[in-house]
Amino acid sequence: MATKVEFFQGDACNLKPVFAGYDLILAANLIDRLYSPALFLKTVHQRLNQGGLLMLTSPYTWLTEHTKREEWIGGFKKDGENLTTFDSLKAILGEHFRLVRGPESVPFVIRETKRKFQHTLSEVTIWERK
Repeated sequence: MATKVEFFQGDACNLKPVFAGYDLILAANLIDRLYSPALFLKTVHQRLNQGGLLMLTSPYTWLTEHTKREEWIGGFKKDGENLTTFDSLKAILGEHFRLVRGPESVPFVIRETKRKFQHTLSEVTIWERK
């Protein structure tokens, strides 16, 4: 029903309290473009109802033009070991969520110009709020 759908634009790391009570949050190609992905992940549970789902999908292409290096939650070595974004997702989300599906690789294509396309794999995970 059209009356159940609304669209808003905002800062995912600084949403107003009115944005709560959801059964599903889709964060598609968002995590690696936030200025503070950990802040978003640590507070997103406040937006979801108990049993609600958080679906994350991202290629995890960490770039300093979007996220300062010290804010990255993966894609680097920590204590000499590779730290993946998925490792960090489990650590950050584990307090309020349980992983119900994934990670799965899902291809997507971005059209850059009339004759140039970018083919990428996104990692998809689905988390249920405890």
